[in-house]
Amino acid sequence: MKILIVDDEIIIRQGLSMVIDWRKLGFELLEPAESAEEALDRLQQEKPDLILTDIRMEGKDGLALAKEARELLPDVEIIMLTGYDDFEYMQRAIRENVSDYLLKSSRPGDIIQAVVSAAQRIRDKWGARSQVFRQEKEMREHLLERWLTGGAAVEEARLAAAFPLLSIGKTPLQVVLLQPTGWGERESGGQLLRFAAENMLREMIPCETLITSKHVTALMPVEGPAWEEKLRAVLGSIEQLLKCSIYGAAGRPAASPNQLPDSYSDAVKTSKYWGLLPDRMLHYRQIEHRKGARTLCSREEEVELAELLSAGDAIRLNQWLKVRLCDYLSHPDLTYESFSSYIQSLALSGIRWFERMSASEAMKESLADFSVARDRDEPDLQEKLQQYLHEMMNAYHATVHRGAAAYVRRVIGYIKDNLGSQKMNLHQAARLVHVHPGYLSEVFKRETGSTFNDFLVREKLERARELLSDPSAKISEIARSVGYEDVKYFSQLFKRHYQLTPSEYRERRLGSGASEGDGG
Repeated sequence: MKILIVDDEIIIRQGLSMVIDWRKLGFELLEPAESAEEALDRLQQEKPDLILTDIRMEGKDGLALAKEARELLPDVEIIMLTGYDDFEYMQRAIRENVSDYLLKSSRPGDIIQAVVSAAQRIRDKWGARSQVFRQEKEMREHLLERWLTGGAAVEEARLAAAFPLLSIGKTPLQVVLLQPTGWGERESGGQLLRFAAENMLREMIPCETLITSKHVTALMPVEGPAWEEKLRAVLGSIEQLLKCSIYGAAGRPAASPNQLPDSYSDAVKTSKYWGLLPDRMLHYRQIEHRKGARTLCSREEEVELAELLSAGDAIRLNQWLKVRLCDYLSHPDLTYESFSSYIQSLALSGIRWFERMSASEAMKESLADFSVARDRDEPDLQEKLQQYLHEMMNAYHATVHRGAAAYVRRVIGYIKDNLGSQKMNLHQAARLVHVHPGYLSEVFKRETGSTFNDFLVREKLERARELLSDPSAKISEIARSVGYEDVKYFSQLFKRHYQLTPSEYRERRLGSGASEGDGG
């Protein structure tokens, strides 16, 4: 594929020629032309596929060049370089079917994207002319997909004939999944970047490739012990040229063609660790022996998270998540599955906080379920958790700050999160919401139908009643966990509310005659 640069300014011609590695993009750079007239004289002999030209030049301008070039080479792609004040020119350029246009101030990355897009259109034209070419390409892609996924057994002789670059039967084969990122969030940008990276990869190393909606799947021969270093160097070059980042995941080498589905499966498993491990190029050997870290957040973490969500401080919440998740990700036995479970556990802790704090069933139902099920087009798990907790926190505080009942809702949440405190009282709660204790007492009674102290005692005893369902928990420990050091006083309060001592309640609840003898 040939490209011709046309500009009457030598600094522009030299800059465009040198700032971009055209060969690695799949283009042969022709000698730049100093004018439209020179370019037209050379078109028939050199037949460029793409012309990159200034719109304003001495003599014939870029528009005249575009019109006459189309007459000589109907399929040529033309990209115009324009200034900010060339709007009228660009209207005419559109009428001349110019393929694309760029500002002269465009960054190399913008020029590369426009050129890669033009290259795709050129290849599409070539493919459209050749039905045989299309059929062969589709056949090879279908065959490669069946081979990789183990959809059907394929004869080695047929594979060797279809994929001569792979030296099938002579050299071990390696599956590598690649995901280039950095050309924007739109799907069209991702597709174009995958095409560009795949095209460059095929130019630089012998391989067969398959582009999907998520990855570039590359199949390559393992040429000696240094193949991995060579691949890293190639990917680094592609990143530098395309101004992107590339994540790679390699499976175990396949000694024979029938082992390739296992290598592909290994690569897919490895790709789940993108973003969890520090290296962008990962190999299955880095993860195959990991046993998994803990899957549940601790009680301490749940309490800290509840305090942060109650405070409504997004910055502190982000800092806390960063520290906790960094510590977790440093665990040597971390697996994607254990990390997913840990993330889900943190989300569930947030949900429990939200349910405790919610003043109504409607508010509880307003929170969507959190799931770690995702594909690579969604945010990573850490970002997804952070977004979810922020939405939860914002939903709660938006409700809390509406109306006079805002103080009461916040105090109720505070009570439920601190039932084990012996020091909790009305004055402490009033300081929390910055109001006078008398005013809080009045509002609390109006909103709940109960005094602050009665509500506090009821919540403590309700929590104690839940804990009594655990036969291994001592009643003295349960009393302390809800803020009562005096077990006898706790038992008297409990009987006053439920007409049963804690031991009697447990016996009735569990249907057994077991009793600990330390609490009534």
